[in-house]
Amino acid sequence: MAAGAVADPIADSLAPSAPASLSTSASDAGEYDDTVVVRFADDHVVTGSAAESMPSDPVVTAGGEELVVVDGAVETETGDAIVAGNNTVRVAENDPDLVVTDGEVLNDTLEVTDGGIVQTVEGETTVKTDDGNPVEYTAYDETNFVPEIVDTNSPGEGETLEVTVEITNTEYGTETRDVDFTLTDGDETFATLTESIELDGGESTTHTFEYETERDDHEATRAFVEVDYDGNEDDTDVTIHESKATVTIADWTRNTAAGDELDVTAKINRHGNYPQGEQEFLIEFRIDGTHVTTKPVSMEPGGQAVETFTYETSEADSPSVEAVVRSGLDGEPDDAARAVVEVIGQATHEENVRAQFTDRNRPDEGETLELEAEIEYDRSDRIPNEPKEYPVEFYIDGELVDNRTVELNGDETVTETFTYETEQGDAPRVDAELKTPGTGDTTRPRINGSGFDVEILDVNGPVNETQPLVATVGIENTGDIAGEQEIRLRIDSGAGDPDQTTRHIRGQKNVSLEVGERTTERFSYRTRSSDVPLTEVAILSDDDEATRNAMVRAKTSRYEPRNLTGDYTNESSRELTLSADINNTGTEPGDQYVEFSLDGELVHVDRMTLEPWESETVSTTIDAPAEIGAHDFAVETDDERADTLVGVGVEVSGSDPDTDGTGGNQSVDGDTDSGSDGSPNTATSGGGIPWHFLGLSLLGLLVVFALAALFLLYRHDPETFPPEPAAVPGILQTEVNSLAARVRTTDLALLIATAKRAIGLSAGTLIVRNDLPRAATVRVRCQTETNTVFLEDFELQPEERRVLGSLPDTDRFKVGAGVDDITSHEEVFDRDNGDVGVVLRAEGIVIGNLS
Repeated sequence: MAAGAVADPIADSLAPSAPASLSTSASDAGEYDDTVVVRFADDHVVTGSAAESMPSDPVVTAGGEELVVVDGAVETETGDAIVAGNNTVRVAENDPDLVVTDGEVLNDTLEVTDGGIVQTVEGETTVKTDDGNPVEYTAYDETNFVPEIVDTNSPGEGETLEVTVEITNTEYGTETRDVDFTLTDGDETFATLTESIELDGGESTTHTFEYETERDDHEATRAFVEVDYDGNEDDTDVTIHESKATVTIADWTRNTAAGDELDVTAKINRHGNYPQGEQEFLIEFRIDGTHVTTKPVSMEPGGQAVETFTYETSEADSPSVEAVVRSGLDGEPDDAARAVVEVIGQATHEENVRAQFTDRNRPDEGETLELEAEIEYDRSDRIPNEPKEYPVEFYIDGELVDNRTVELNGDETVTETFTYETEQGDAPRVDAELKTPGTGDTTRPRINGSGFDVEILDVNGPVNETQPLVATVGIENTGDIAGEQEIRLRIDSGAGDPDQTTRHIRGQKNVSLEVGERTTERFSYRTRSSDVPLTEVAILSDDDEATRNAMVRAKTSRYEPRNLTGDYTNESSRELTLSADINNTGTEPGDQYVEFSLDGELVHVDRMTLEPWESETVSTTIDAPAEIGAHDFAVETDDERADTLVGVGVEVSGSDPDTDGTGGNQSVDGDTDSGSDGSPNTATSGGGIPWHFLGLSLLGLLVVFALAALFLLYRHDPETFPPEPAAVPGILQTEVNSLAARVRTTDLALLIATAKRAIGLSAGTLIVRNDLPRAATVRVRCQTETNTVFLEDFELQPEERRVLGSLPDTDRFKVGAGVDDITSHEEVFDRDNGDVGVVLRAEGIVIGNLS
């Protein structure tokens, strides 16, 4: 590969590292399929494929070499045969699969002796190599005792703690080891026990450590088991209950009426054996903190009892009491259980009353406000058996207006009407509230003012920040006398945020009106940054208010397309001239790209710089679409999009289509004009290219222009691209033949490459990838000998890839890149080098061909 070239900056990534190999007591036999090993079962020597369980290092050796199977016979790694006397050792479909044979019959199998020497099972003949080295298993006496705690109980103090441990010898040797048990709270040791355990290779056993707990052992929280020699250990959480009686409230009398007995049922559990033997524990019952009774409860260690405590309720206990059952009466109780129990009395019934406004009228000031409400019980299980009366109070603006008694009988609903004589100044709303002993309701009914009505006729939004917001307001005196009021302008800058209200009075005027007289006033407010993007305009009188939202734009440029037109001509060639006025309605100068689209395809891109309120007309002439009729023409800026219909051979306003010969070769009905001889017109251009192929070719070019526009956005001098459509035929003369052929054969890749070369772009693409372990800001530059094609700064995240666009179609060009803390780099390329990649790496920037 040439210097500076990269294979593929996109595919170049770090491969994951392989997981570490682990040795276990139950090794994977597949690793040793053709290797001679020992297995735990019967001490036999076999190949790994016949071993179900093995030590962590099961390999049998001779003179330090492993034994392997070659062509069915066992030999050392260097090729020395393994023999037992005059017989050879081979693999057979047998269990065990290594056998001793004279070549005719199976004579014997292999095993490991207590000293690690491999011999035959029946003949006890030592197995050796041809030159006399004995076959042996050197790890025959190694052990590894691994403990695992599999079960534990939860006794009380004075009872036996049992911790069951499974211990496994994962190696081949046989030995006796001491296993230690420790009970601790992390700092203090409460007990230690030791047990000697003997295990053969691969053997497991289970042992239960038993410890008679003592007073205060409930503070121990953890048990440890450790093998002295090997150092392997395991631990677990333990629970030792404090020796005491615990209580829980299991049930109580539901819906207890005041005056009835309340029964509370408690469960008492005894933990531990201190004091030893059966004992009587004192259990106390309290209501709302007051002692009711104490009962002695007799229980054996670990025993349980159920007791019911009774309390005579009264009306004073309604709506609820707290029942407490506890053990241990001196100082802090050993244990306590609580329950809130409802006692249904007058207070319960009162809390169950609910009132809700259901209807209202809409009076004028001076008329009677009528509010209808429904009063009923809320919960059906709290309804008394007899009718009861409850007070209901009616308030207006915080003042008591009406106080009456309402009788509820069972589940019936009572409807009541509450009235208030409105006064001057009550408009536009009053605060009404209904109070009961239980749940009430509030509402804000509207009162029609008899004074100055206000109406917002117009607001001049949207406006730009710092421009005045002007509200035109109609004011009418609907009262009975002439008067004068202050009309106020209120601005709420938080209208665009549902969680914010920022209201301020920003203007006021004194207005005098005769009865029935109406006038118009204008209120002006200069907007500010806090009003962006939406503000509420409110006009307030003493009797009325009117509101409207207005849009306020941020202090920036704003490009708005207007007056979209399309002019179709069919004189020397079929052309469509598209134009639009672009107006900067913002408060700041700026530059933006303006995009023309026809039927959804991008046909023109222009970059404009406009001062505030400056307007400029943008136009372009393109080859007209082949289809006669109306076409969708759209102009889009960063801020706004406008669209319209333009006609090709027809009037889009609804008039008859052009039929005077200037509308092209196709009529409105779609008939094709004929030549003088009555045959279809098949004229060709001077180059001999059929016109229908050229039309398809030009349509294909329009698609390519749309794709290429994204690249043009990054060119150093975008004003020169794309070329004027009128100049395209001359430029494309040598390319059209290829383009037409690609259209006919639908070779899309070559079609696009041909068209890109035709407008000055190479078929190659520039791709940038970040292989750094962090985000990086990179500058990428592409230059020819005479021009900077593009120069761009942008940020790439780790492993992010970006396609910048097409490379220039010149004999030589240069690509360079730089990052703040990495040395800049550049490379020179020839015209036919294909795609170019830029890769950011910690060791430097790599630039080269991808092919």
